[in-house]
Amino acid sequence: MKSKFSPSAFALVTFIAVFSILLGGVASYLLFQKSTPEIKFAPIIKHSDLPYRAMETFAASKKIKLPPDASPFVNSTCPALSSHWVTEENTKPGVKMTPAKWKALDLSAAEGSALWLDQSSVSCGAQVKIHAALYSSNSTPITKVPRIFAAWRIGYYKGAGAREVWRSAPMKLSKGEATTSREATRYTEADWPVSTTFTVGNDWTPGFYLILSFSAFGQIENAAPLIVRSPVGSSKLVMMNSFLTWQMYNSFGGRSGYLGPGKDGISDADERSRVVSFDRPMLGSGAYAIARDAIPFIQFVESQGINVDEESDLDFNQWPSIATKYAGVIVGGHAEYFTNKMFNSFIALRNSGVNIAVLGGNTGFWQTRLEPSRVGPDRHVIMYRYATEDPNTNLKEITIEFSNERINTPPNLIWGTQTSGVHVYGTLNPVKIPIWLHVSPTTPIAGLSTDSEVEAITPNRAEPKNVHLLYSGTLKWRDVANHKNIKKVPVGQVTWTTFPSGSAVFNAGLSTWSCQLSDACIDLPFDKSAQELIRSITSQVLKLWEIPRVGASLK
Repeated sequence: MKSKFSPSAFALVTFIAVFSILLGGVASYLLFQKSTPEIKFAPIIKHSDLPYRAMETFAASKKIKLPPDASPFVNSTCPALSSHWVTEENTKPGVKMTPAKWKALDLSAAEGSALWLDQSSVSCGAQVKIHAALYSSNSTPITKVPRIFAAWRIGYYKGAGAREVWRSAPMKLSKGEATTSREATRYTEADWPVSTTFTVGNDWTPGFYLILSFSAFGQIENAAPLIVRSPVGSSKLVMMNSFLTWQMYNSFGGRSGYLGPGKDGISDADERSRVVSFDRPMLGSGAYAIARDAIPFIQFVESQGINVDEESDLDFNQWPSIATKYAGVIVGGHAEYFTNKMFNSFIALRNSGVNIAVLGGNTGFWQTRLEPSRVGPDRHVIMYRYATEDPNTNLKEITIEFSNERINTPPNLIWGTQTSGVHVYGTLNPVKIPIWLHVSPTTPIAGLSTDSEVEAITPNRAEPKNVHLLYSGTLKWRDVANHKNIKKVPVGQVTWTTFPSGSAVFNAGLSTWSCQLSDACIDLPFDKSAQELIRSITSQVLKLWEIPRVGASLK
C-alpha cells in the first residue's frame, strides 16, 4: 500500500506546513502586540528566481559521503562512563516531581523571570553564563524578590524524572526587555547582562539538562536546555536533539520564524523573523516542543535502562564524524530544520551502515543555515522560506524546503517518507508486522493527537526501493476550514527500510510519537493501547538498533 498524490497537492501541504504553529505561542504574540509600538523595518529586497534542477535520485544519493568536520573534533572531558551507566544513574535521588507534575508544567510562558545561556552544548569543566531578567509573557505581576537558578538532569530516577546537580544562591534581577532589529530580518534578542556563571562539574553525569529559574515560592518560571556531552562512544546509541527547530518556534519578543505581530491583534506571517537567535529565552511553541519531544523520550529510555548519549544538532553540524562512532542515531519528536551538512550526513550514515531511528515526523523538511551572533558562532538560524527573498542563493545554504524544485533533494532520500499532513488525527492500522518486531498484529495506533504532523511514502525518483509499511491510515484534518480547497486526503505511515550497507532506518513518521512514551506527555494522549504499543515498538527498535548494521539481518 502506498499513498499517491500529485505534486500540486503536495505543494499545498508544504504551504500549510510553513505557516502552521503550535497553539502554545499564540498568547505571547497577542500580549506583545498590545504592549509594543509598531516598528518600521528595512524592506526585504527580492531578486530573480533560481532555476529548477532535476530531482536527486536514490541511486545517485548512494555515492554521498560524510561531510568533513567544520573544525578539529574536541571530545568531551567528562569522566568515562561504565557499560551500565544508566542503571547506576537511576539509583541516585530525584527531585520531588511526578508524571502528573511534569504534565502540568508549562514551560511555554515566563511567569516572572526568564533566562538564556551562552552555550547549548558543553563538556565537564565548562563555564556557562546565565543571562537572566525579570520578564513576564502573561498577566502575572512581576515581583522584584530574588530568584534562584538550578540545573536539573532529565532522566528516570524512579519516576521523579530529574535530578538536581546545582543550585545558586538567591539573587536579585533587573527587568529585561526584548529588542527587535530594524533590519529586514526582524530578529529579536535579549541583550541582558550575565546574572551568574556556573561550572559543569565532573560529577555531572552527561545528558540532557534544564537550567531553571525559580520564584521565591519555588515555582519554576522559565527553562533553558543544555547538553552535557558524553565522551564519544560511551553508549551504542546517540540522540540528536533539535535545538534549531526549537528556536524556529521560539516566540520570545512576539516573533518566531513563523509569525509576528500584525494589525488588530492578528498575527502576521509577513512579520515573522527571517533570523531567529539563541540569544534570548525560550518561550511559546519552542519551549512547548522541548517538553513534548525531548523530556518524555529521555525519561522513557532511561526507565528502560537503555544507554543513550545526548548531542545537539549544532554538534552534528559542527562534527558530522560524531555519529560514525555509534551503531545507531536517534532523531526524536519534531526535527523540522536541518542544515545542508546535517541532511547529507544522514544520507552518508545510511550509506555507511549506521542505523537510524526517527521517533518523530516532518523530519528534515527545511534547509537552514547558521551565522554568528555577538555572543558566538552558529547562534543565528536563518530562514527566509522563499528563494527570491534569501540574499544567499548558494543551493547548499539557501533557506527553502529540501524538496523545493530549486534544491530537489526530498527527505525521503533518507527516511523513505516525507511530510504528508500537518495537524491531522485518526488511526493508523497495522499493515505487515515483521518477525523481528514482537507486537500484536491487530492492535492499531488509535487516537492520534490533533497536533500530529505525519509522513507517508511518496513515489518519486528519490524513494528507496524497499520501504516496508508497518502501520498506515487515512486521517482527518484538524482545521477543516483551512483545507476545504485541498482534495488530497492526508495519509500517515510508520515504516522501516534497510540499505545495502546494512543500515536500518525506522521512521515513526509521526511528530507526536516521542511524547506518548511517557505519562508526563503534555500533548493529548493517544488511546492507552496505542501508548503501550508505541512504547513496546520503541524499546524493541532501540535495543535492536544497538547492533551495528542490523539491517543486514532484519526480515
